[in-house]
Amino acid sequence: MTLEERLLYIAEDPFGLCDKNSLRKIALEVRKIEDRIQQLETENDAMRADLLLWRDTTDAICSKAGIGFTTEAKP
Repeated sequence: MTLEERLLYIAEDPFGLCDKNSLRKIALEVRKIEDRIQQLETENDAMRADLLLWRDTTDAICSKAGIGFTTEAKP
């Protein structure tokens, strides 16, 4: 059963049979997912910074060598 299915089941439970343990388990899974999202965003930011540094370094090297290389889109 997916997290979404469990949440829908709790929302539709007419008898209120879902206990606090179920809600705690769901909250823990949500926390893990949020932590993973945060980790991926941090990694994405680091990769973006690396790419910007690579682009700047490549542009500088090509400029010194007299190569007309650019990372900009051509019209």
